[in-house]
Amino acid sequence: MAENALLRYLQAGQTSVSNLLLHHYHDLGMSTGQLMVYLEFKSYLDRGILDPDIRKIAKHLGTDDNQVFNVLHQMTVKQLVVQKTRQLPDGKEDAIWDFTPLLTKLADLNLQEADQARTKESTNQRVTTFNKIEAEFGRTMSPMEMQIINDWLDKDHYPAEIIALALRQAVLNSALSLQYMDRILRNWQRQGLKSARDVQEHERQFEERKSQRQGQITSPQPAKDGPKIPIFKMNNQH
Repeated sequence: MAENALLRYLQAGQTSVSNLLLHHYHDLGMSTGQLMVYLEFKSYLDRGILDPDIRKIAKHLGTDDNQVFNVLHQMTVKQLVVQKTRQLPDGKEDAIWDFTPLLTKLADLNLQEADQARTKESTNQRVTTFNKIEAEFGRTMSPMEMQIINDWLDKDHYPAEIIALALRQAVLNSALSLQYMDRILRNWQRQGLKSARDVQEHERQFEERKSQRQGQITSPQPAKDGPKIPIFKMNNQH
């Protein structure tokens, strides 16, 4: 009995649903009832059945076919589904429900959320950059200085982490000015250093070469052979 139940379960198949839809169907203006109707249709569409029996769908949902048609009409008004006609092999036409608009809206929502996340991250980095510079300078930035920093981020597209490293260099060299930082940033840009990792690797290689040069200067030089001086035995001289 248990084996037969398991077999029926496996033969019934499964319907895969995107978590994006489950978590955001309300954001698309869908009701829970509309979501359930879509999932019923999807269970058939996934098996290649483009024109499922509305009466069966209604039965699965515990309602009648008029209510299912009403839900489909509501989704049509919300531009979540469209009804299309297709040509059958016998030349007749058949109406099918196309949920492509729903999936398109879902994809657009995903892109919109990604854009919002990037905008939020960019805003946070901008605020952090201003706070770091003002903390090291010990004062608030003037409008002109604020414009310079904004240009670094918006026009020159310097990453916030690169600006932070330029600030560190300015602090270490006791040269707290945006002009000094700007020269550092442009120098790194000319050298093709685009990330904090690039800058750190460049500094590591510089220190390594510096240590090698210092080692060559301080290492003892081998004595050069001078001219050979003949040795005379004094007791043999007369």
